[in-house]
Amino acid sequence: MRLGTLCHTLVFAPEMFATEFAVAPRVAKRTKFGKEALANFEEENEGKIVIDEFQYEKAKGIASSALGHPMVEEYMKGGDAEVTMLWEDYGVPCKARVDYLSGDVIFDLKTCQDASPGGFSRQIGTFQYHLQAAHYANGYQALTGKPLSRFVFIAVETEAPFMTGGYEIDRPAFQSGDVLMLKAAHAFKEANKPTPPVARY
Repeated sequence: MRLGTLCHTLVFAPEMFATEFAVAPRVAKRTKFGKEALANFEEENEGKIVIDEFQYEKAKGIASSALGHPMVEEYMKGGDAEVTMLWEDYGVPCKARVDYLSGDVIFDLKTCQDASPGGFSRQIGTFQYHLQAAHYANGYQALTGKPLSRFVFIAVETEAPFMTGGYEIDRPAFQSGDVLMLKAAHAFKEANKPTPPVARY
């Protein structure tokens, strides 16, 4: 999760890196000097997510690969990163945090082990990414009055050479996601119904 958060920042909001992250120095942790150096580092970077150099270099490789994908270069221009959407759907309050919104196109970055079409399609099914896409598309339409034209997943492998794939969610997948979203909304409403008072005799 830490790697995923780091990659999102480097891809969509690199200017926030220094505010949110700190790269730990290489020190001999068992020595007095090393312990003092780490203590000073932690004090100076309180509240930040601490990463090591290996994590930082890996995340930079992932981010570079994602930003170099043709779909990103073509569509991810002049938009906004980390967009929060709030609306009501199926009678329940909804929220979504969009990685990147460019016009009527939503980009969502996913790190994975296999970014090939077959590998990532299995990940979509396993983690129900089509439900997420339908949820975000519903939010976009509710707030703008217009349908979303594209929902693009940028799938990037977490091991070098960080192979990257760009995948659009098609209409059947959106429809399937809508069905799952409706079921989730009903379950949410049922779970939040007031508990009837217990009759006492």
